[in-house]
Amino acid sequence: MKAILTVLISLMILSGCMQKKSVNKSSSTSGNLSGDSVGTISNGGGSSTGGGSSTGDGTEDGEADAGQTTDYYSLDNIVLHGTTGDNRYNPQSGPLWSSVSNISSSDQQIFQTDSRFNVRVRARSGPTKNETKDAHGNWCDTYPSAYTKLSVDICVRKQTGSCIYTQRFSEIGIDSVSKVKEFTVQSSGQPLVIDVLGVQWDYSCTYHKEGGGTASDYYGQTYCPMDAVWFSRCVKFDVQFATDYTKNFPSSAPRY
Repeated sequence: MKAILTVLISLMILSGCMQKKSVNKSSSTSGNLSGDSVGTISNGGGSSTGGGSSTGDGTEDGEADAGQTTDYYSLDNIVLHGTTGDNRYNPQSGPLWSSVSNISSSDQQIFQTDSRFNVRVRARSGPTKNETKDAHGNWCDTYPSAYTKLSVDICVRKQTGSCIYTQRFSEIGIDSVSKVKEFTVQSSGQPLVIDVLGVQWDYSCTYHKEGGGTASDYYGQTYCPMDAVWFSRCVKFDVQFATDYTKNFPSSAPRY
């Protein structure tokens, strides 16, 4: 009986050690979040090995370089109205979207890093009419415009202070990802912040051409190939990022 008890205790200790080893600082926080501008925080890797373009479709598995078990993160379904016209749906100062205000405070630890902070953007088709709210709680109440490309301006900063870096992720095809921007950061002792400063699309040019215009006339030269999204329309995209505590984007993914 004593021998059996000893074996049971040994198995319990071994099981506890195995459970502790599986814990990761950046463990997945997938799940619904408050608000409609971001539906989930997910880990980016998947079974796909590529997408419809040379940059991939954003579901490629990440690559561990220091034993990481958590894949890179994807902030999915960021929805914004445009800023042209009276800009009624966005704040008059500050970013259009920010991880520090649009992501739950309990999830801010995923933006913590000591050095690596690599970012890319995945473009999505416009959200369905009257089924989605933007990042500020406004309904997208017009039919989605058939844009085929988005450009997104990103700022990386500390919790306090202005942008350390900015990057335009240019002309991203629908359901494709941009090139990766590898930001050089130092540990600040607190999570970093991602701000979205602006969004452009190609639909203004498409609309102009459908009406008989050309890329060489005044409107075409002013608004083609990319221009600010109309204030009355919504666009949707994902922001993906990798830190020291996650797997990195594949080495095959193009970099800026």
